[in-house]
Amino acid sequence: MSLSGEQLYAISVTERTCSAVSLLGTSIIIVSFLSSSSFRKPINRLVFYACLGNIMANIATLISQSGIHAGVSSNLCQMQAFLIQWFMPADALWTFAMAFNVYLTFFHKFNSDQLRRLEWKYLVLCYGLPFIPAFVYFFIKSTSRGRIYGSAILWCWVTQSWDFLRLALFYGPVWLVIVLTLSIYARIGVLIWRRRRQLKEAGAHDTPIDLANSQDPPFSKVTEIRITRETARCLPPGELRLSFDQASSFAAPRNYMQLGHRPYSVSVQAGNLVPPPNAQLDPARDAEAPEPPPHHRAYRRGSTASEVNSAAWAYTKYAMLFFIALLVTWVPSTINRVYAFVLPGSPNFGLNYASSFVLPLQGESEREREREREQISPSPPPAAPIAQTPGPRVSRLLEIYEQALARTIRANSYANFSACFPTPAKHVPASLESVWRQLNAKLEESAKAEFEDILAERDAVRQLNELDRLVGEAKLRRDSGMDDRGEGAVDGNIAPHTLPPEELFKAHLTPHLEKSRQVLDAKIEATEAQNIELAQKVQGQRAEIERLLVGLEAVVADVEGAAAAASQFADENSLRKEALQMDQEVKARLDM
Repeated sequence: MSLSGEQLYAISVTERTCSAVSLLGTSIIIVSFLSSSSFRKPINRLVFYACLGNIMANIATLISQSGIHAGVSSNLCQMQAFLIQWFMPADALWTFAMAFNVYLTFFHKFNSDQLRRLEWKYLVLCYGLPFIPAFVYFFIKSTSRGRIYGSAILWCWVTQSWDFLRLALFYGPVWLVIVLTLSIYARIGVLIWRRRRQLKEAGAHDTPIDLANSQDPPFSKVTEIRITRETARCLPPGELRLSFDQASSFAAPRNYMQLGHRPYSVSVQAGNLVPPPNAQLDPARDAEAPEPPPHHRAYRRGSTASEVNSAAWAYTKYAMLFFIALLVTWVPSTINRVYAFVLPGSPNFGLNYASSFVLPLQGESEREREREREQISPSPPPAAPIAQTPGPRVSRLLEIYEQALARTIRANSYANFSACFPTPAKHVPASLESVWRQLNAKLEESAKAEFEDILAERDAVRQLNELDRLVGEAKLRRDSGMDDRGEGAVDGNIAPHTLPPEELFKAHLTPHLEKSRQVLDAKIEATEAQNIELAQKVQGQRAEIERLLVGLEAVVADVEGAAAAASQFADENSLRKEALQMDQEVKARLDM
């Protein structure tokens, strides 16, 4: 039993309405990405690439049933089916690529440059892989089944006679990718929840940490002395290294593990515990370790726990939104296709209508996920505690000291020592050599003890670790600022402290220069207007002069013509002679 005309019309209207809404959502994402550099994070670039495929899929769904009405063999129908087969499953692949980026950031500490180098591979995977079956379908045709592309009730797609291809090469791979994506988010969510629980328990009870049973290598040694201090613990290689800035924005890694500590601290009590076999104990360092104020420890625990709770809840909201979006998009359409596969002769209007409603809305759901990602970024993590274990600079200082001490000990060789005591060296060389060894051992022991005293008195470990932290944060800010400016940002949201001095000076000078430029531009515009007016006057006067010259030339020509005519008339009638004769006669009469 086929669907009625009213039902098909309702499906067509729903498809086109939802497609228009989806196109609006993808357009907002594209405009936001291109207009603001703050959106150009690795995961947002993947959303931008996914929107390009969503636009092509929405163009196909906008055609709706017009392709079927034009004929299943028409170019419109075949192209619509090709676009749906190619670009509609690409959205699920892009969500997997985003989840894989999160996985690489959390578990392998990939930075933004490393993630950007993977984007061309994602493009090949997400658009190249679905293109293969979509293109091959053009050339497959059989006498019993006909062509693959044809009427699929909602639009032109894989026909009912080839319905097994719908499940094998469309819905099957899509659900496999969805399961993998959800598995990644579930694993990360479990780790975040576990860290949150550990931190909550440590902050609530302030209980001792059993270093003998801990999986993390201890920084504070276990002694008979009962101490309480803040310390940071390294994570073992197999465990997650993250900061909750990563857990929220999934941008370039900003983990504190590069500086050798976690972004939180705990209170440790050590008593009569059995240390691990590989732990080297040093009671002096623990006894001399400074004890921070109790209220300071409580404040750090409280603020850190609040930050962790905020990040964990933000991540939970995003994961739930992502899960619901996938279910809403693919569950109804999958049920519809399974129903059509089981009962090919009786299409269900409700399932077809639900599919026509949710499938074109992929772009809108992408926009909602993008909006949620922007909202879940928490404030920057609190200041990390300064580890009391050697950081990079402390380690280098210790290495240089060990090398210098070794050179000093080697300089006091037995040959030099025995040369100072020739008689004992001649008669009791064994005793002298024993004295030499004891002297070197004592010298090394006292030098190391004095050096450790100096480190403790000057608080060198803490201060050098603080320097490491500041340098590391400065590098992150500099790299972040250079990355934002490197992507063509002009008016992007760049933090002022990430700018170099020259650009910071330009930034402060620019408003004054802009104001001066506006004043000069106004003066130039006024002067240009006056120049235009004067030029018009000069041109008018020049035109008037040209008219006068033309008139003068005409008068001169008239005068010359009159003179020529008078000369000709005088020559012809002897007027000159008569005039001279008359003049002479007049003079003669006057003389008389």
